[in-house]
Amino acid sequence: MRCSAYLRPLLGATAILALLLVANASSATYQAGRDLQAAVDGAMPGDTILVGPGVYDKVEITKSITLIGDGARIRPGDRNIGIRIAADDVTVSGFTVEGGSYGIHLVGSNNCTVSNNTVTGAVQWGIGLISSDGNTIRDNVANYNGLGPHRWYGIYLSRSNGNQILDNEASHNGEYGICLFPSCSDNVISGNVAVGNKYGVYAFTDCNDNIIARNRLDNNEIAGIKLIGGCIRNHILENEISENGVVGIFLQTGSGYNIIRGNEIAKNQLFGVQILEGPAGNNTIFENNISGSQRGIVVNTDGNHIYNNRIFDAVIPAEDRGTNQWYAAYPVGGNFWGGHIGTDEMSGPGQNISGPDGFIDLPYVINERARDIYPIMGESVHPIQIVRASVHPARAQIGTQVTVEVALESVNGVAQISARARNLLVSSDPIRPITMYSSGEGVYTGTLQTALMGAGRYAIVLTVKDARGFELVEEMGEVEILPRSGRDFNEALSSAMGR
Repeated sequence: MRCSAYLRPLLGATAILALLLVANASSATYQAGRDLQAAVDGAMPGDTILVGPGVYDKVEITKSITLIGDGARIRPGDRNIGIRIAADDVTVSGFTVEGGSYGIHLVGSNNCTVSNNTVTGAVQWGIGLISSDGNTIRDNVANYNGLGPHRWYGIYLSRSNGNQILDNEASHNGEYGICLFPSCSDNVISGNVAVGNKYGVYAFTDCNDNIIARNRLDNNEIAGIKLIGGCIRNHILENEISENGVVGIFLQTGSGYNIIRGNEIAKNQLFGVQILEGPAGNNTIFENNISGSQRGIVVNTDGNHIYNNRIFDAVIPAEDRGTNQWYAAYPVGGNFWGGHIGTDEMSGPGQNISGPDGFIDLPYVINERARDIYPIMGESVHPIQIVRASVHPARAQIGTQVTVEVALESVNGVAQISARARNLLVSSDPIRPITMYSSGEGVYTGTLQTALMGAGRYAIVLTVKDARGFELVEEMGEVEILPRSGRDFNEALSSAMGR
């Protein structure tokens, strides 16, 4: 309720006091005019301002109000802030902010809600929280911000704690989709999408005890998630992290005591998980699916505990340059290694009791210091598999052409393929190359010329490399070469050369 200026001269002092008390005890909802800042300045704490379709100038909020846009666009100009919030308990929802130095900017503001806004084209960050605690940033789109030479962010937190960053999209920004720097703790970063940035989620310098969960972080130039500079005790949980240009999850420079659990980390170009530099270490990495990278997990710090992960479709599944443990105490066990084949006939902590227990009896060896003593049984998973192979004829006289054919399944395509014939009885006999050609739909065919070969049994060895560098070398069959029978050498040679 408002005390109209036109009524005030008609009221006595007692009536005026009564109306003021009522006004202070309740809130009003009203429609803003063309001058949005004037509407905000004239509002009382607790009021709601509705902003209809149209283009508006920058606005600054310094009191606890609710600002609701319906088709409203804020265009502040390059050097200004679109919506600046400098008060507690403010709600801003439903706006499109285009351009400005910052889009929506909270400074020293607590317990605010910023929801269902679209912020794009800001010179620096789209949505920023500076020394602001306990806020909810939800269901916003912060795309294509910070695209200038300095490369800035979609959503930015600085010295801000206990905030909820939920279900936002922060994609195609200059540097980071969501950035925490420095000293941001106890925040929840959940349900967000960060695609096409340099980094999806980036935390730098003493950002501790945050939860980064259930986000989709794909196709970023370098990493899905990076923690650097002593970021400790964070929980990285159940994220989908795929097809990033270098690494899925990257911990660096003293970022330790973090938990990485239940993430789907797939097809990141070089590394699934990489932990480098600094003494912190002591991260716990478990129950993740890590696949499709050149290297699955690489660590060069100490004290990390890595178990119950599925690591497969990697050229090098694990690389350990420190002192780390790759299994949990029996019967929790170690990791599933997609290319590790073995038997499960024994059980017990020492694998010396008769009977299976779901672990391969022999350890998986990473290097001379690191091994998984309880590798988990499972169907072997290879990036390249031979579906079928044939060598025809299986017995051929010298001078006869032998056709070699193989059908392949390759997760990452076939970059190179070749075959060779190796004499099984005479080791000094030279290797005979076989050029393979694609016949379509994953089938490759080659011809073994036998005119210059000696009699004997030969193994046909196939070599295939995929686009990520994984190499399969496997025997695909044998052929027996028989001595000539009633044919002259020159005739056989001419036949082999198509004359």
